[in-house]
Amino acid sequence: MAETGNAGQDGSVPFNIAVIGGGIIGLHVALGLIKRNIPVVIYERASELKEIGAGLGFTETATQCMQALNPSVAGALGKVGIATTGSLRWINGFAQEDIRLREKGTAFDFELSTGKKDGFPGCHRGQFLNELVSLVPPDLIKLGKRIASIEQNSKDEKLVLKFSDGTEALADAVIGCDGVKSRVRQIVLGEDNPASYPHYSHQSAYRALIEMDEALAALGHLPSGQLMYLGPRAHINTYPVGRGKFMNFVAFIQDKNDWPDNENLTAPASKADVVEAFSKFGPAVRAMIDLLPDQLDRWAIFDTLDHPLPSFSYDRVCLAGDAAHATSPHHGAGACVGVEDALVLATVLKKAGNDLISGDNSISKSAALSAAFKTYDSICRERGQWLVESSRYMAELFQGSVPDVGDDFDKFKEQVRERSHKVWFFDWKDMVRRAADDYDARVRA
Repeated sequence: MAETGNAGQDGSVPFNIAVIGGGIIGLHVALGLIKRNIPVVIYERASELKEIGAGLGFTETATQCMQALNPSVAGALGKVGIATTGSLRWINGFAQEDIRLREKGTAFDFELSTGKKDGFPGCHRGQFLNELVSLVPPDLIKLGKRIASIEQNSKDEKLVLKFSDGTEALADAVIGCDGVKSRVRQIVLGEDNPASYPHYSHQSAYRALIEMDEALAALGHLPSGQLMYLGPRAHINTYPVGRGKFMNFVAFIQDKNDWPDNENLTAPASKADVVEAFSKFGPAVRAMIDLLPDQLDRWAIFDTLDHPLPSFSYDRVCLAGDAAHATSPHHGAGACVGVEDALVLATVLKKAGNDLISGDNSISKSAALSAAFKTYDSICRERGQWLVESSRYMAELFQGSVPDVGDDFDKFKEQVRERSHKVWFFDWKDMVRRAADDYDARVRA
């Protein structure tokens, strides 16, 4: 027998939502809906909820969106996050001088203020995920549920979700938050559509968490704040995580070859691979790489730039987070924009619920949900897809690969400042207002 939610009971709205994917953004979406008394169930393909990767940072815009979405989400970040410096900093890692000998606070070549004295909070992905999971009632999370198909019969019937284990569930609408290799994306676009799949950005990442005491001993004051080391065809980003117990290390290296296996985005690698890529960088960078373990994983950076989605909404099914706009990490803002997605979805679904409860608008449940998702697409798609494009461009900037910028540091600073400010200083309150107005206009029409 198919599962269903308790839509319309206990003062809740008369519909229920299925969230596919129990990662960071899926949990944000669900917690935003729970806060607004919208029945929701999360379906996750894995047998346990866990995050792959290490460090994660959030802009002030994102943390304010969390507060508006559900104050408990912001509280969860507060428990595991650590404030960083109030600026982002870049340094020429290719310089042959020993930058460890520079005065603390002046080691960098370019500094860009975040506009926030304490900087943007950084956290360990797994720790943040655990805090978010603790906020969701356990009966609202179904594990081991790989979505196989979503069937729409007639406009006002429930959607039928069929899972690979043979079980079924019913929902009035579905939000796909199932990540970069989204199965929901494949279902709505078709398996033969290249936009159904992410594509290799020709960058690979090598990640590690290094004990902060060890990092400080080898690198002096450099690990105490965020710092990016620039150079030809490769760059490194470091910042403190885990309340300052670790230095998060990520090295990005250009790769002209195709990725051999699009189903598996990681491959075994070694410290020697990173040593070779940075062999001509300065002594501080080489000393940092000496701290890496001998065995590493190589992470292929896939995104949706080559074949962007024509829409984020498909009647009563929509896509959010990486499922909608999988981005490379060079802005450090993929999750941030996913939080914006979650807030818009919570806003418009609450308005749809209010309309159906009040009966003020003669609109069917199906039409209200479809209008809500169309509004979400209208408000969020342009920014989400811009982030994908700009993030790919930022990697080229960091690695001196933009033809009209090259190693012109003034042009570099201009581009970084303009693009970073567009991410950081986004008017999310206006976004919410526009979403409400857009939904109302669609319903009236």
